[in-house]
Amino acid sequence: MNRRDFIGIAPYAAILVINIFLYYEALQIAPASETRLGAGFWPKTILLLAIATCVWEIARKVGVRVVRSHRNRRGRDDAALIPRERPAEDAPEIGRLVPWMGIALTAAYVFTFPWLGYFLATFLYVTAFVYLGNYRRVWVSAGIGLIASLGFMFLFMRIVYVSLPIGIGPFGQLSALLMRAMGIK
Repeated sequence: MNRRDFIGIAPYAAILVINIFLYYEALQIAPASETRLGAGFWPKTILLLAIATCVWEIARKVGVRVVRSHRNRRGRDDAALIPRERPAEDAPEIGRLVPWMGIALTAAYVFTFPWLGYFLATFLYVTAFVYLGNYRRVWVSAGIGLIASLGFMFLFMRIVYVSLPIGIGPFGQLSALLMRAMGIK
């Protein structure tokens, strides 16, 4: 495996390690009764999906490398059988730092979550993530962030009954205002 291959799987490996650690921590959440979903159900489900995604991407990238290596040893060109790693001509090119910026953005989200509260932290996170994902329209990115944060806030707090941090000071007041507007007690 050369340096370029390692750089391609390194973000997925880092996220995989973090998710495995977080899943181990989520195992410490007390289980609920047999008839109800416990507080650990959603975090564990999301972490398992994230772990599966990382394993899939690492296996895909390593598998492409193995197929190419095998092709080179045989001296044949089976280009039609090998999936292309290059983006299509009309697709935007993603820089090498974008996955690392996504990891840093996620770490900042987790760190600021208790102070900013769920709504504002999620709004900023989703907006920045959409913008970082090469969708360079600020107002559309902000609209997606607003819809996602309000939608998930309603889903988690009103339907699933998960208690989320509301924030400190003016951030808490903003969250309380939104909660009253959505009928969340």
